Amino acid sequence: MNRIVSAAVALALVVAGVEGSPAVAGHGVSHYPSYYPDEIRIEAMDPATAALGLERKTLHAYVGAVPAFDGRVPTHVKPLRSLGSFLVLAFDPASKAFASTERRCAAARGIRARLGEWAPGAIYHPYPVTPYHADYLHHLDRIGAAKAAGDAEFPMPAGGDVRVEAVPVADLIAGAGMPLDGRPGPPWVKEGWFQAHTLLAPAVTDPENRRTINAVYGQLMTGDHAGLAERANLQRQLIAVLTAGCERPVVGYTINHEYVNDDFTRGIENTAVDSQRGLNAAVFVRTAKLKDYPWNGTLRLGVDRPPQAAWNPVAGFADAAGRLIWSTVGDPALVPFPFNASWIPNRLDFTITRSRGQSGGVKVPADALIPEPGTGALRPVGKRAFASAKVIYDVLASPFHDGTDTGFADLLYPLVLAYRWGAKEGPGDKAYEPSLGATLANMRGRVVGVRPIRVDETVKIIAPGLDVIQKTPVLEVYLRDAPGDRHQVAALAPPWSTVPWHLMALMEEAVRRGHAAFSKEGAKRRGVPWLDLARDRPLVAKLMDLTRELEAKRYRPAPLTGLVTAEEAARRWRALRTFAEKAGHFLVTNGPYRLQEWSSGSAVLKAVREVTYPLGFGSFDRYVHPPRAVIQEVAQEAGRIVVRADAEQIVKVERHYETQREPLTRKTSHGLFGVLVVSRYLLVGPDGTVVAADKMRWREDGRFAVDLPDRLAPGRYTLLVAIFLDGNSLTPSAKVFHFQVKGKG
Repeated sequence: MNRIVSAAVALALVVAGVEGSPAVAGHGVSHYPSYYPDEIRIEAMDPATAALGLERKTLHAYVGAVPAFDGRVPTHVKPLRSLGSFLVLAFDPASKAFASTERRCAAARGIRARLGEWAPGAIYHPYPVTPYHADYLHHLDRIGAAKAAGDAEFPMPAGGDVRVEAVPVADLIAGAGMPLDGRPGPPWVKEGWFQAHTLLAPAVTDPENRRTINAVYGQLMTGDHAGLAERANLQRQLIAVLTAGCERPVVGYTINHEYVNDDFTRGIENTAVDSQRGLNAAVFVRTAKLKDYPWNGTLRLGVDRPPQAAWNPVAGFADAAGRLIWSTVGDPALVPFPFNASWIPNRLDFTITRSRGQSGGVKVPADALIPEPGTGALRPVGKRAFASAKVIYDVLASPFHDGTDTGFADLLYPLVLAYRWGAKEGPGDKAYEPSLGATLANMRGRVVGVRPIRVDETVKIIAPGLDVIQKTPVLEVYLRDAPGDRHQVAALAPPWSTVPWHLMALMEEAVRRGHAAFSKEGAKRRGVPWLDLARDRPLVAKLMDLTRELEAKRYRPAPLTGLVTAEEAARRWRALRTFAEKAGHFLVTNGPYRLQEWSSGSAVLKAVREVTYPLGFGSFDRYVHPPRAVIQEVAQEAGRIVVRADAEQIVKVERHYETQREPLTRKTSHGLFGVLVVSRYLLVGPDGTVVAADKMRWREDGRFAVDLPDRLAPGRYTLLVAIFLDGNSLTPSAKVFHFQVKGKG
């Protein structure tokens, strides 16, 4: 008879089973919680030290920088590529030589011949959407035209009137909005049109162009358009106006090369890399597997700079080392899709109901809740609230590291925190945190209400005779102005928290009492430390005293009084203090790793083998080595365009990997599963407007077909086509095909 056991007992049995003990009567367990490495060590080191570590096989990967190899790169060290920086021309504002649009645009065209001299390793690409953006297909014809216009005839002046400036894509992503406590940033943060706006809009000076940019950008952000064709036209229009004045022309981009140790047996494999974040991404630490000790070894990572930003989940972890640490110990609601601009559900599942229009057609229940700006008090939305989308989230809950369970109060509190600290209005004695202002502005424009529904309980079979209870809170979130694919909609405002409500309340009290500030800017403005939950020893001591005081008061924030009892609050404060006394820090999460030890230049993160943690070995393996379509032929037949393609895949052959290619058919598989095939086309009319956009029809003979609309007006048309396998839009095999429609007679 199966039995339900406590997490602590089950964990002991699972670990024993993993190590080969007969604790589970000789049966293997079906779920290995957390991810492959048992320990992750992150250490700051200079490029020369990193090169030596990779060469001697004592380092597994160098994140975010290029090692300084003394000579040729060793054969067991392999590069992984991702988008690095946009290259833009920066003009001296006082320069008369570039006061006109014509001169600036001529300089942008003329840089082609000298770009490699000014920026070694650069790729000439005079357009702000690259092959590393998911919306690359929407601009393919204009990218070709921009490249063709490049010339080498413009005499570039000497001196400092113009220079090539590199803008890291990682900085654009980080600057687009700091994710709050495991919630995603802007859902479109990896799309080309969004990054182009972030990069170029501040430089536009023409008032009419600025008005057009704001209007078109607003339509894209709110979904004020009908269908893919209109959305593509808006994106193309936005780029056209952003680049019209050549105030900050994009002339190319760079590729990041990060190196990993691929040695057998002292290296790693199974490494997923994000197309724009590289190895500094949640998907990397959730896939990387040591070849020697796949699930009980230590993954050793190097970074080029020691962590400087404070460690707190509200406005900390703001540098490269911090982001890597936080993506490991924290757990996002959704993980960025590594090779397109969408999202992968991580700690939740969801279903979406949308109204036909963006104006709202989904009735919001009167008892749904919305926080009050300035106080965070949860108020009913009332009887006359409508939304354009309803998202039902099944949250994959698990205990926090201090032993407390994830509940509705934890899932709602980040919303409360944003409304309380991100609003300038409110009680006169409240503290305003500007870093949360943008987060709140986005929430207030989109979130209509949140409604807790129930907590489902299911029995998970870990091994014969070993079952555990899995709790799944279910909530509804009602949204307005929710464009994008279904995963982008789900990423707008998921009800999730990777740290418990009582830790957030503790941070609030520390900030309110003047012990620290959430952000670097707030700390500078108020003359207090930047809140760090581990490395600031005087602050940790103050937090310890605070937990005793709050336990004695059975304190719970006012917005949670209907969700948390006084007795539960006291237990939470006691559990948090007990954890901190043992661990020496307050960085409590419900993620797959916990902070074990640290120094000024390093951090050691230990796997949390909690059997109720819902994910484990292999959860993200399908995102390693994505297949890629290669278009072989585009041809015109009567009334249609047909496309033939191959499938290119990286497969493991004994101890190494090879690239194999075969014709793409309905039987093509990726590993044990059929490959997911998505095709797209855009039909561009003679005036440059997208007149149709849709998926291609996949025929039984394996070819794809675009059935041309009837009664096309005479003129020269352009067809843009692409095929994506398993969601892979990275450097797609996209083609441009021109054809002529003749008039009668």
